[in-house]
Amino acid sequence: MSSSSATSYNKFDEPFARIYNETLGPSYNKIALPTLEKLLLPYIPEKANILDLCCGTGELSQWLLNKGYQVTGIDRSQRMLQYAGHNAPNCKLILSDVRFFEFSPTFHAVSSMGLGFNHILNLKELTGTFHNVYNALHSNGIFVFDLRLEDAYSSTLNNRLLGDVKDDYAWAMKNISHPESKECRVFVTTFQLGERDCWKRLDTSFSLMSYSKDEVQSSLENVGFTEVIVYDLQLDLGLITEADMVCFVCRKQS
Repeated sequence: MSSSSATSYNKFDEPFARIYNETLGPSYNKIALPTLEKLLLPYIPEKANILDLCCGTGELSQWLLNKGYQVTGIDRSQRMLQYAGHNAPNCKLILSDVRFFEFSPTFHAVSSMGLGFNHILNLKELTGTFHNVYNALHSNGIFVFDLRLEDAYSSTLNNRLLGDVKDDYAWAMKNISHPESKECRVFVTTFQLGERDCWKRLDTSFSLMSYSKDEVQSSLENVGFTEVIVYDLQLDLGLITEADMVCFVCRKQS
């Protein structure tokens, strides 16, 4: 298991940011938007101040802005935030690592949708992130995030191949699971059309980490969160066809 996820985050600059902006982000948002509609928005005030962690390319931040909320987005990838600046031009965007950001109690809610926390590669750093979130929330504030648990990468997602072909761009992505370490290695190959109709190939990879429901819930409670509820996005919310994603909802003590 890696001691730090800095390398994983750094790999989100080109080419992966383009893939996320054009394909993966919109796909995740089909799940994220109805999840927040059900589990977050009914429980926060109008014009609430929301922190969007691992905001990626900004589509979710813009959706929240359109609903009248005040939104701050944080992401580690400068390239992702360049896309976010275009997709959510009125959002306050901060280039920062979610493991190390610091806010005084500022937000009514914090959300992280799109499986950003699976890129944090050990429980100590994940707990530190939860601590940062706790400090950033007002009393009685809500924290909502999605996650793939430990069985997902070794079952439904192992060896899964995704990809797309456009006129000037093509990509393929494959997951290889390592159950003994709970780590999944993601290999990405892209082809970019350049000058003189020459195609340039680029290969990169990054890691994802899976956690058990019990260790995540225990970590949240140790930080101080109460009323921790875990929703299965297939069984409880009916938003996906495979039982490989959950959503945690918890509150800061009042």
